This record gives sequence, C-alpha cells and structure tokens, in this order.
Amino acid sequence: MRLIYGNKRCVYENEHILKEFNGRSMIVVSNHIKPRSKFLRMISMPYDAFMIRHLLKLHGIYATAMTSYDSGKRTKGTRNGKPHKNRKEQLIKGIVKSMDLIPLNRNESDPHTIREIKHRIDAGNLGLGIFPEGTYFRGFRKSRKLHGGMAILSKRYNLPILPLFIDAYNSNKPGRISIGNPLWEPMDAHLVTEYIAKEFLRLKERRSVEFEDEQLLGNDFTYGAGAENKALK
Repeated sequence: MRLIYGNKRCVYENEHILKEFNGRSMIVVSNHIKPRSKFLRMISMPYDAFMIRHLLKLHGIYATAMTSYDSGKRTKGTRNGKPHKNRKEQLIKGIVKSMDLIPLNRNESDPHTIREIKHRIDAGNLGLGIFPEGTYFRGFRKSRKLHGGMAILSKRYNLPILPLFIDAYNSNKPGRISIGNPLWEPMDAHLVTEYIAKEFLRLKERRSVEFEDEQLLGNDFTYGAGAENKALK
C-alpha cells in the first residue's frame, strides 16, 4: 500500500508553505478520501495517509497519524476484574501500529499513547495527521461537520495546524494535494473547525485568499509567516 499509493502520481500546490515548518512539529489535517475501489473499501483502506506521508517526506518531515481502532461504542463488562477487551479492536490496533500509525481509543484514556505523541513531537520535524471529518467521504461539502480534536491537541502541545486538501477520489487518475494557510496559534475548537472548513472549501475550489477588515466572531486568525492577522472570508 505504501509503495502503490505513497508514490501515486500527484500534483502538489503551495509547497513553499512547508518551508516555514523547518524543524518544527505540526498538526496536519486533511479531508478523508473514500476510495472508489470496492477492494479498498472492503478492507477499509483509504490511501490518503500514504499520499500525505510521501509529500511531507519530500520536505524532510516525518508523518504519522492518529487512527481510531474502536467501534465508537464503549465496551461493557469485565473479565478477571479488568475491563473486557474487544478482540476485533485489539487486532485492528495491532494492524494500526504495524503501519507506524498511532492507535487511538475514543472511549478511554490511554497514557501510553499520550506519552508516545509527546515524545515524537519533542523530536521535531513531525507531522501529526488527523482527519477531522471522523470517517471518509466522497468529496467535501460546506455542511460537513468537523470534529474539534485538532484544536485540543494544538492547545495541549502548542502546535500549529496545517490544512491540506486532497483531490484523489479516483485512484486510477493523478491526484492533487493543495497546502493551505496554517493556523500558527492555538484557538478555541469552534473557531478552528470553522477556519479549517473554509480552507478546505477554498482549496477545493482553488480560490485565492480573500480577507475582510473585520475580525471573524471577534477573533483574529493567524496566517502564514509575515501575514496580517485578519479573518478569512
């Protein structure tokens, strides 16, 4: 999968933005590709993570992603006095770790995962990938709800957020990855999700950045190095 989709033919837009992250770690957020291939859907294997990893590797940035392995439902019951572990989830967790991704259980706190994330971030040159849509879709829409976990991690580890938009829904055709304007400072979750959604739509439609004089919701957004703190229209 890494060889096939990591080296997939792809056009990169706005690569110069990555130069601003020399030596820094960041949170990388992207839309989540739903494969057209029935085989890829059957094995639940979107290829967008491999494409992102290849792009960042070209710029000396190591990339990994947080990937949930739970069903989204809390496991009930205990075994030998300990919480019951779902065997299927444990198998998926092992597969996730074998792909050098960070396994995430949305139903319980995992101190080991938190320590691993902190260790990787402190080493620098890390792109910590998150798909804020929560699951994969065919295309990105204005009404799509984004989850705010990226904002929580940004505040916890003081990391900038870099949006990427991937247009590669047909794996038989060349893809496109467009790099958006980063959020350099941690912000509240509702502002971050609103900004990222606007950036995804802008990159999808290949629109240029348009600025307003007034602050959005009474707050400034921080763009790339040297840019003014004004709200994105």
